[in-house]
Amino acid sequence: MPKARPSGHEKSKKIYIRKTEPEPETEEVQQPEADAEVKQDGDLAETPAEAGDKFNATQKSENQPAFKSKKVKLLREEVLDAIYNPESPESKIQDVKKIVKKNRKTKKLFWALGVLLLLAVASAAGFLVFSRKNNQFNERIDLNLVAPAATAAGDEVNIAITIKNNEKIAIRNSELTFTPPEGFTFKSSTPAPSNEFNNAWDLGTLNKNSGATVTIVGRLVGNQDEEKIFNFTLGYRPANFNYDFQKTTELKIKISSSVLKVTPEVPLRIIAGTPTEFTVTLENTGADKLTEVKLIVDYPEVFKYTSADPKPAEKENIWLFPELAAGGKIKVVISGSLGGSPGETPEFKFRAGREGLKEFEVQAEASGIGTIVKAGLTLGAAITNPGKGTVAAWGETLNYMLTYKNESDGEMQDISLTVEFIQKNAGNQDVSILDLDNRSGATPGKLDGRTITWTKQEVPKLAKVKPGESGDILLRVALKSGPEIKTQEDRNFVIITSARASVASIADVEGKNFETQAQNLQTNITTKLNVEPEARYYSEEQLPVGSGPLPPQVGQTTFYQLSWNLTNPTNEASQIVVSATLPDGVTWTGKQSVTAGQTVVFNAETREVVWRINRVPPGTGSLFASLEAKFEVSITPTAADLGKLLVLLNQTSVTARDEFTSQDLRIEKPILTTDLTNDVAGQGKGLVAPAQ
Repeated sequence: MPKARPSGHEKSKKIYIRKTEPEPETEEVQQPEADAEVKQDGDLAETPAEAGDKFNATQKSENQPAFKSKKVKLLREEVLDAIYNPESPESKIQDVKKIVKKNRKTKKLFWALGVLLLLAVASAAGFLVFSRKNNQFNERIDLNLVAPAATAAGDEVNIAITIKNNEKIAIRNSELTFTPPEGFTFKSSTPAPSNEFNNAWDLGTLNKNSGATVTIVGRLVGNQDEEKIFNFTLGYRPANFNYDFQKTTELKIKISSSVLKVTPEVPLRIIAGTPTEFTVTLENTGADKLTEVKLIVDYPEVFKYTSADPKPAEKENIWLFPELAAGGKIKVVISGSLGGSPGETPEFKFRAGREGLKEFEVQAEASGIGTIVKAGLTLGAAITNPGKGTVAAWGETLNYMLTYKNESDGEMQDISLTVEFIQKNAGNQDVSILDLDNRSGATPGKLDGRTITWTKQEVPKLAKVKPGESGDILLRVALKSGPEIKTQEDRNFVIITSARASVASIADVEGKNFETQAQNLQTNITTKLNVEPEARYYSEEQLPVGSGPLPPQVGQTTFYQLSWNLTNPTNEASQIVVSATLPDGVTWTGKQSVTAGQTVVFNAETREVVWRINRVPPGTGSLFASLEAKFEVSITPTAADLGKLLVLLNQTSVTARDEFTSQDLRIEKPILTTDLTNDVAGQGKGLVAPAQ
């Protein structure tokens, strides 16, 4: 059995030390630490086996190469100190282990740093080699772009990308990708994209001296003079290589102009404080429709907004149009008044572009400048009819009154007054609904197309108008008796009256000729809703629709068919109610039919017959069939009725709402009798005859 180790105290008693001369500090030991310790044993008179074993075991477990002399000397001094100072031999031995372990950790750290350094050098070398090869390959791979250097905003752009492999080997897994700029909308490509985002094309393998071409078609929008950048990347892998290469390039296209055109019409000279209007027209000159078109008008500070047609979408100066067709135009009319002093030149600025992007992109700009002139000539236009001419009916005569006055300090010479009668349908097409040839008035003026002009030849007073002097012109113009309906656009007819005045010269104001205009007048024409009541014994084909004796006889019952025929030529009508009452002695049989609307109902208490229709479209009776309601009544004449015409239906009335003019309509039609005026076969057989 192994001999039990003595305690630390016993070990200290068994150690005998022989003094020796200390070794020189410059001594170097090139052997491992274990051998160095054996050689040092010669300096000891007696070393206990336990201490020697423990020390040697510690040294062997480290398996370290030779240290330099200073490290060995330090270790030896630590050991000797433990021997000569036995108060705490175990703690001294523990310190020796820590010293050995510390040196061991230091060496491992040096090794790790060395490995990391080698890896870094290898990586850098590999990157340099790969970059060199990548650059060499890229130099022999052509990526050529063909596209316009500039384009109009909103126009179509064609981009051709040609890839050529000039390498001596094939390249595999070729894929072209591109990153378009903001404002580009992809439309198509040849070949088709290989992903759902329409920005990648799988070109497969390109053999040496071969290539491929990708053509991209899209629409580009942006601010004028803005430069749009397209980025293209070709990814590929050369044959016999295990890693990929990339070649990138970019394309710049400048927005030089726009397919969106803005044309303002601002009066050159404007009288401060008087109502005025100006127009701005948006036009799409491109081949494709434009969507989300936005118009912004920047008013001068002295402008006071009144109204606009169409109405703004935001505030008083922003319009949004969901769509503007290719070649289409949108006209905006803005009304208001300008303040300021004579001579000032307020400027209106117009910006148009597309909405829906991150920010509003201006594609077209324009401006209009007017000059504030002294309130020289005031011009007014009015319709003096009781309804003030905002709504008129077919056949009605409109009374137009023009008034003018010289408000300046100088005499005005050669004043010319003109009135243009613009007549439009729902499709904004020119129509003829006024009888201008038969106009009347003290001075009817000179007619040219649809414009009437008064000069000093027609009105001598216009040759010279002194300061403060005024005058007026009355003109009567009648609407035609009814509309001419050819298409579905022939509805919602309007008359716009535009009156203008121009002054050839103003005394003491050289070169200051100016024009002014009155506020436009718009007259909406109501629909000519109509109902025709009829009483029949025979149909139009002369087939019987009634029964019983004809002429009616005393004591005998005769049945008649009554009908209402409804037409509506121009505007949509709603809430139509056709009604009449049955006279005493006329019986409701209950037999009825309608082509539209609700069934005809009879109220026995009030004896009222009613036909209701929610809506009647324009063109009913002209482009489309008229609406009709039929119902049957009967009479049994008495002796008191002998030789008389009997009333079958009292007066018919129609009420409705004109949805275009917002007017309530009312029509009244005369009674129906047994005379059967619309029945060719039954006419003249209405007098009650004696019983037979």
